[in-house]
Amino acid sequence: MTENPRRDGPEPTQPPRDSHSGYSDPAYANQAPYGPSYQAPPPRPTQQLPPHSPYAYQPPPTDQFGAHYPPGEPEPLEPDEPGRGLWLWALAALSVVIVIGLVIALVIVNSSQQQTVVAPPGSPPEPTFSTPAPTTSRTPSTTRAPLPIPLPGTTTAPGESATPGATETVVYDVGGEGRAINITYIDSGGVFQTEFNVILPWSKEVRLAAPARQSASVSIINVGREISCSISVDGTPVQQRSGSGLTICSPV
Repeated sequence: MTENPRRDGPEPTQPPRDSHSGYSDPAYANQAPYGPSYQAPPPRPTQQLPPHSPYAYQPPPTDQFGAHYPPGEPEPLEPDEPGRGLWLWALAALSVVIVIGLVIALVIVNSSQQQTVVAPPGSPPEPTFSTPAPTTSRTPSTTRAPLPIPLPGTTTAPGESATPGATETVVYDVGGEGRAINITYIDSGGVFQTEFNVILPWSKEVRLAAPARQSASVSIINVGREISCSISVDGTPVQQRSGSGLTICSPV
């Protein structure tokens, strides 16, 4: 048993025949015959359409009331707020008032400047001179009391008074090891002298005005080691001290 193959699409159709092709009108016998009769185009074979997605369609946007706007037309403008126009009018009125106030202020200032008259500066006053009255001063007279006459038999204790111009021998002694940073002492004539980087032990002899024990002085600056200092006046020790750092010997 054989089966006929099935073709996809409709069966081909034959063009319709012209039923009037053999008839000729005697009135048009002398005319040239017409061209071939019109034939319909053959039908196209049936083709399957492409698949259509049900989600490809997107409806146009709608407003809050659900109305669709036609494509290509602008959306309607939102209505103006009722208080916005009042606010603009109030701002415009305030600007006008400010401008009017500035104009009035400028007019008042300009008129006051025109009415103000500046007086010319007056001449400077003439200087006055006053002659001071002479003053007289009296110098009080001074009277000197007579010097006391020393009584016979009185003697002056030693060390309490000295003869003017007399000097005494002062010896400074500094004992220790190493070197002192500096030594400052009263030199002859009552002036300060300073020696630096002094090798210990150190000694210095000077002559000072009597009484020398009141003016003799020596100070030593040393770090780390303990030192000692002493002062002698005419061979008599009057001061002795020891210490480290700053050491000062002064009989006063």
